[in-house]
Amino acid sequence: MRRPLLVLAYCCIWSTPFQVGIVLWAMGVVISTDVTILSLTNDIFVNEYLPKFYMFIKPLTYFIFPDAFADFIWSLPTVIHQILKAIVSTWLGLWMLPIAKRMPEKKLA
Repeated sequence: MRRPLLVLAYCCIWSTPFQVGIVLWAMGVVISTDVTILSLTNDIFVNEYLPKFYMFIKPLTYFIFPDAFADFIWSLPTVIHQILKAIVSTWLGLWMLPIAKRMPEKKLA
């Protein structure tokens, strides 16, 4: 159980710069266009600025999650969603890392 927790903790921590980059990119879009922080939703941002990713990920979210939850995720404001996601994932990774490091390693016989 130690190795998967370490991998998850490091992924949470290492993804923070990418999430901050998306926040800065979305803030640049808000500053340079007519959209506001609340009107720039995940759906609009990903559709306009990452169209190849959008064509793959949007149907996948509706396949994985219930339609109402997927609609909710896509309708969230990008800047607020990414800031909260960056804070929570970084905190989760930093909280999980010492716990995973203290766990004993299983030795295979």
